Amino acid sequence: MVRLILFFSCFVLLASSAFSAASPLFQGRWTCVALGPRCLALTGDYSEIQEQLFKKRFIERRKAARRRLTGWAADYCFNVSGTEAIAQYRPQVTAMLRDDPRIGISSAASAPVAVTRTGYWMSPIGQARFTDENGVVRLSRNADVAHYLFLLLSRPLTDGEQVTITLPAGEKLAYTFKFDRPTPLFKINQLGYLPEARKYAYIGAWLGTAGALPLHGPLDGKPFHLIDAAGGKAVFSGTLKSRMADPVNAAGSPFTGEEVLELDFSQYSTPGVYCLDIPGTGRSDTFRIGGDTMAEAFYIHARGLYHQRCGIAKGEPFTHWIQDACHLECLQGNFPPDAGHYGKGPDSRPFGFADSSGKSVRVNHFDVIRQDPPLVARRFHAPGGWHDAADWDRRPQHMSITGDLAAVYLLKPENFCDGQLNLPESGNGIPDILDEAMWGLEHLRLKQQSNGGVGTWVETTRHPRPGEGMASADKLVYYLSCATRNSSLEYAAWASVLALAMRKAGAAKIADRFRVSAVNAWRYALESPVPRPRVFHVGRRSLFYREEPELAPEFLVKAGFDLFQLTGDRKYLEKAEEAAPAALNSMNKNGWRWSPLFWMELELFPFDSPGLEKLRVARRKRLVRAADVLLRQQEENYPVRVPWYAPGDGWVHTMSWGTSHPLVRARTLIAAHALTGDKAYREGALLANDFHNGANPCGMSMTSGLGRVYPVRFLDLNSYADGIAEFVPGITPFRNTYGIPRAAVKLAYGLYYRKRPDQGFFGLSLSLLPGPGRTEKGCADGVARMLPIWRRWCNVEAETVAASEYSVWETIGPAAAVTGYLLNGARKPDRRWIERRPAADIRRLPGYAPLP
Repeated sequence: MVRLILFFSCFVLLASSAFSAASPLFQGRWTCVALGPRCLALTGDYSEIQEQLFKKRFIERRKAARRRLTGWAADYCFNVSGTEAIAQYRPQVTAMLRDDPRIGISSAASAPVAVTRTGYWMSPIGQARFTDENGVVRLSRNADVAHYLFLLLSRPLTDGEQVTITLPAGEKLAYTFKFDRPTPLFKINQLGYLPEARKYAYIGAWLGTAGALPLHGPLDGKPFHLIDAAGGKAVFSGTLKSRMADPVNAAGSPFTGEEVLELDFSQYSTPGVYCLDIPGTGRSDTFRIGGDTMAEAFYIHARGLYHQRCGIAKGEPFTHWIQDACHLECLQGNFPPDAGHYGKGPDSRPFGFADSSGKSVRVNHFDVIRQDPPLVARRFHAPGGWHDAADWDRRPQHMSITGDLAAVYLLKPENFCDGQLNLPESGNGIPDILDEAMWGLEHLRLKQQSNGGVGTWVETTRHPRPGEGMASADKLVYYLSCATRNSSLEYAAWASVLALAMRKAGAAKIADRFRVSAVNAWRYALESPVPRPRVFHVGRRSLFYREEPELAPEFLVKAGFDLFQLTGDRKYLEKAEEAAPAALNSMNKNGWRWSPLFWMELELFPFDSPGLEKLRVARRKRLVRAADVLLRQQEENYPVRVPWYAPGDGWVHTMSWGTSHPLVRARTLIAAHALTGDKAYREGALLANDFHNGANPCGMSMTSGLGRVYPVRFLDLNSYADGIAEFVPGITPFRNTYGIPRAAVKLAYGLYYRKRPDQGFFGLSLSLLPGPGRTEKGCADGVARMLPIWRRWCNVEAETVAASEYSVWETIGPAAAVTGYLLNGARKPDRRWIERRPAADIRRLPGYAPLP
């Protein structure tokens, strides 16, 4: 047994060298697309080989154990069997493809054609799944990868020309080149463009180790045509224009990896279905010009919120992704609701956790919940809220989604109607956007204490794990946080803006419920004394927790102003006025953390307060200034238009956790448009939406189920367990991380696994990339030098949380708010949106293994 395991380790250490003629050559399944007539892009899938080798290795390990493995040992056997299966074939395949691969090409045409240059890349496309001894397909702690070959040809292929490609392991692939077959060379908004929008598409391609596909020289100044898909005739013609050269960062890493040209067809606005065509090069997929394009985007993003709802069964006729009701009850807990208080801060800060000496300490909130449950817990039957992300907690930050949706409704009520989102509440006479907004807050209203206090965080004792089933099968107990003065004040602020929106929508009874609830929460926040420090027992330590002695001035302003508008009682306005100077300081210090739609009520409702007017003007100036910066970023910084920091900016690296998402940043643009009416800001938001929907270097939509090429696998526990092949639509993963996730280095770009001699595994240490670096750091540095920054969705699902997860408040909610604002009036959903069913085989979806 030990000799057998040692063989695998030695095999990997030798794998980067040339293989002998006797070595078995593993063959994959290959597909081909054209990147113009002189470049072919091939994608290789070795999953069948991987599964076969796993089965063999898994059986061998289980037999060698001579006993039934359970618990950790069973999991390790499963995972390491996958590792050893991958180690048996992947080093050979990558060496065979990356190092001057022997590729033949023959043509049925009379003129010979040859491969003059190749490029290679491999991309992690998710966690590797294998079938265990019980026939259950499970995630393993390994990565699935797709292999890509890029072939530059000696001459352009002709229309209809048939070629046969012979790969290094002997696979043969037949391909027929046709100019009217869509090519991923084009980067378009895959849903389409509003008639009045500036309309750009881009062309470009990155060929892995071969770098950028040369396009500036051959195509700059050449014509392109907009083709009516119905009639096949050109309805508009323009000229290709080279965009700026691809910038690099200080380490020499490219950002797009492409030579990009733009196709500007802004002058054409007739609704219809079209494609773009470049004579002698190729054409794009079809897209629409029309008002329904934004309506579909809004519908899909709002679907993401609906599918994340907690406490409700989801199914037909509202969705074909079926989920049973979950988390119908929770218990009253003791833990504080402010996540920022669990971190270590200066010893002098007057809030948070501290030890007996007064020193600030870091505390795990799970430990606090687990070790300090209430002696007698109140039980709530008040389902609601949205699951935060791949797990099931409901966090205070989610209230900002309610605020954003309510603000967008107040700004653009004409954009929304009942029945717009096909929700269970549709038909109740209330615009669906407000029904969704209320879902995030109603459960907290029902859990409100009799004295008005509101706990705002619903959490349990640990993260749920893959393999434990759907949310409806969750066995963990969930607790509502204690109410604090500030949690209650924050709730009052969001409840009161929702009440304003409901009142405007004519939902007087609901508006009144939230008004009363907000008044009670306000009273609790302002009239309760600052409590004495509370003792928590965490491990062997006794820790002391102190609430913040001061109320958050920004929420005093928001709640006070909104309650004044709801009640007419000037005592609320006076408190908002008193807080205005401190709120201005808070805005200057922390305003970058707030939604740009925060305090939008100050622009919408009348008031007579010099202090609040000063605050309103300062906020307006700040937002407009920030929006102007975003417009400059969008036009000046990158070959494709995206509102992000310049390559040399000190903040350019802060892409993780969704902060670089164009629709997240576009909230500032729609806020500036609402404030000024300047169409440049709306145009900027529309261009941000183009990037999100596929007019980006990857040519891929950023949201599941949106467009043609979209994320297919990501970290989502319900999608892992629901038995439905295609993951739930409307989810927007975090994606770009600027740096390379270390798990992608360890599991995909290299094979770096720690040894476990006690389990018969002696470790792996191998880079699979070209170049001399074999250490893990050398591999990571090599990937960083080659892989363009805007292409860094290194997706290994649960192993790359910062890239592969999402959250309702960081990615999904902002996208719904922005696309809702950009609508041209209210529209009912198209039947095809409602009737869309999950794909039966995700491997057939273009986003399963998209070009890198």
